[in-house]
Amino acid sequence: MVNPGHGKSDILAPRPSTHPLTTTVIGSWPKPSWLSSGAHDISGWAVDREWRFRGEELRKKQDEATEWALIEQEATGVDIVSDGEIRRDNYVYYYCQHLDGFDSERRARITGRSGAWNWAAPMITGPIATRQLFLAADYQFIRDRTERRVKMTIPGPMTIIDSVKDEYYCDDVALAMDLAATIRMEVEALAAAGCNVVQFDEPVFARFPKKVSEYGLRALEACFEGVTDITTVVHICCGYPIEGYDKANADSYTHLAPMLANSKIDQISIEGAHRPLDPGVLQRFGDKGVIFGVVDVGDSRIETAEEIEARIKQVLDHIEPDRLSVGPDCGMVFLDPDVAKAKLMNLVEGARRVWEGL
Repeated sequence: MVNPGHGKSDILAPRPSTHPLTTTVIGSWPKPSWLSSGAHDISGWAVDREWRFRGEELRKKQDEATEWALIEQEATGVDIVSDGEIRRDNYVYYYCQHLDGFDSERRARITGRSGAWNWAAPMITGPIATRQLFLAADYQFIRDRTERRVKMTIPGPMTIIDSVKDEYYCDDVALAMDLAATIRMEVEALAAAGCNVVQFDEPVFARFPKKVSEYGLRALEACFEGVTDITTVVHICCGYPIEGYDKANADSYTHLAPMLANSKIDQISIEGAHRPLDPGVLQRFGDKGVIFGVVDVGDSRIETAEEIEARIKQVLDHIEPDRLSVGPDCGMVFLDPDVAKAKLMNLVEGARRVWEGL
């Protein structure tokens, strides 16, 4: 394994595939333990991680760790990489820290994810507005260091709402649309910087399909309204496989599919590995692209390339190859780095075998 902060690997990274069956990460990559505490602690998924550095030294170390995460992803041969979300102490709150209206110091206990978990969450104490655009700079750091396609991820409005304590709006629809307006500014800046894949993380969609119908889908589409020349993705997992944490019902995909089939989103990312999902649900997504999860991020067992190949073949009975991408169920932040790398390498190999056999 390449050690973070030691520069580029001497090993030549495999080139991206030339076939349409795209392989992709979902977002996060394991954080090195020297950078933050709780790097592999699944029970702390909703808690801000503690950085081991401060100020300018922290920014330098985050740069080193982000470059390491990129090298690790490239070494697997995966087509679409990310920044590994290395700079994010929490995948939702990192975004909220750049907005007016949030008080990260004041915390209140909330029960979120349809009652599956409770934790101390930041509070909304005023109108939400963009204070500082930041994602384009995060993207540019990666763009300058790879020839791969780069995906940038943003938490969606419904998932943000379910992760914070609202003491100001008391109106989820108004709050969702104000959040969408700030997200759209980030998306516009990303597109201007050359980013052409933007993923909105909305695991809460799987918890509340009725809210998706009422306002969640409208808020999601507002996040990229009028922005052109980008591929838009919505990631809808059912939750990390954590002991004592109830995942959302996978049947939610059946309820969400018709709404998403008629939406403006380009691609839908769903999980299909941790709990085997009937790929027949893909026929309900119309002509949308789909990222199907074939790697379990909650199990340290490394799926073989043969297992992944067989699963992809099952999925292709229900969707055309040029509409299908494959990846992990979710982000890989809670896995050991070597395990994450091995899983992704077998994913790439499994996809290659499938395509060569078509």
